[in-house]
Amino acid sequence: MTDLHWALLGLGILIIGAVLAFNWWQERKFKQETSSRFDEPRYDALMEEARAIRNEEFHIDHNAVKDADEYTPQTEPVEPEPTSSDQQEYEAVHEQQHYEPEETTQSVDEFEAEEPISQVAETNEELPPWEEKAAAEPEPELASQPSEHTAITLPPEVNPEIDFIAVLSLAQPATGQALREFLLSITDIDKPVYAYGLGGDHRWHLLTREQESASFSVAICSLQLADRAGAVSTGALSRFHLAVEELAQSLGAGVEWLHAENPLQHANELDQFCIEVDQMVGFHLSQGASGPFTGTKLRGLAEAGGLTLGEDGAYHYLVDDADGSKYALFSVVNHDPQPFTPDMLRTSVIRGLTFQLDIPKVQSYAEAYNHMVLLARQMEHSLGAHLVDDKQRELNDAQIDKIRQQIKLIHDKMLSRGIPPGEAYALRLFS
Repeated sequence: MTDLHWALLGLGILIIGAVLAFNWWQERKFKQETSSRFDEPRYDALMEEARAIRNEEFHIDHNAVKDADEYTPQTEPVEPEPTSSDQQEYEAVHEQQHYEPEETTQSVDEFEAEEPISQVAETNEELPPWEEKAAAEPEPELASQPSEHTAITLPPEVNPEIDFIAVLSLAQPATGQALREFLLSITDIDKPVYAYGLGGDHRWHLLTREQESASFSVAICSLQLADRAGAVSTGALSRFHLAVEELAQSLGAGVEWLHAENPLQHANELDQFCIEVDQMVGFHLSQGASGPFTGTKLRGLAEAGGLTLGEDGAYHYLVDDADGSKYALFSVVNHDPQPFTPDMLRTSVIRGLTFQLDIPKVQSYAEAYNHMVLLARQMEHSLGAHLVDDKQRELNDAQIDKIRQQIKLIHDKMLSRGIPPGEAYALRLFS
């Protein structure tokens, strides 16, 4: 090694030693400062008192002990036990005092165990607009009919089970145009909104453009809580509520709301119910050994069976509703993704058909299902086809009866919910 190497080695050792010495000095200084901060105080009254108690000798004063014969118990006045009424009053007073508003660190779980949240007088959470009035001043329970108008019933198209409803009692008759203004102000709501007016003929009229010049003494505004697209949102409920309140204020009308205690929760439950019952019965008529059948033959059999070709490219079996309108009991569509048209039926061959029954939209499920099966059997025989299920398995009478029982269960479930299948509001709900 050269002199330079030895010099560098010595310099390195010197630097390392200096660093170690400096670290030792810093650590010693830190310990001294820490020790000085936490020195025991020179005098502590509590500690001195404790030492005095520990040092005091324990002894028994024999003069202070009496013989058993000389002992006379000291009687103290005993309060009488409270009666049941006094006890109830005591508990009521203490319960009231316990829940007076005050600052507390009580946990949420403990609070919920002692008192329901709904009984708390004050809350930091902002209530939705349809609950603010109820929180400030509880309203009486609302019946299905407005209490101020004993002769008034809701329109058949409206149902509190699926609608958020406001009944407007007008101080002065209003025109249909004035009542329809709120419809124009809530176009950003993605659920159906309707308005009805009670005319001089004591009948409800849907407020369309044709009713703008008519006068009405009572009005109903409704928001549908759910449809096949899902449940209504909080924002939609708030906007509808605000629009109706503004309409009532501008007309000097009283408002009576008909809705569930929690409209949002009710809407979600209704949506879940719709998912459960929104089912369609379907079976197929598939080509047989003779191959596809011609469109002209299908058209003749369909018209002979009472089917009507609709604009949607499907055949429908139509019946008259109570108000004279037509509705479909069941439908027949092309098994291939091609709609039926007069031109298509003249020039094409058909490989198969699908019979469909939309369960929530049919009032008489037995009539609809039986007629659909009868027509399918007739076409099966005439076309030389086979009646099969979705897995191309032939349907026998036992399987057809099993499907009938399943339809009945769904109908009964809808009836128990207060939404009869095929009614006007049921058609809206499943549209």
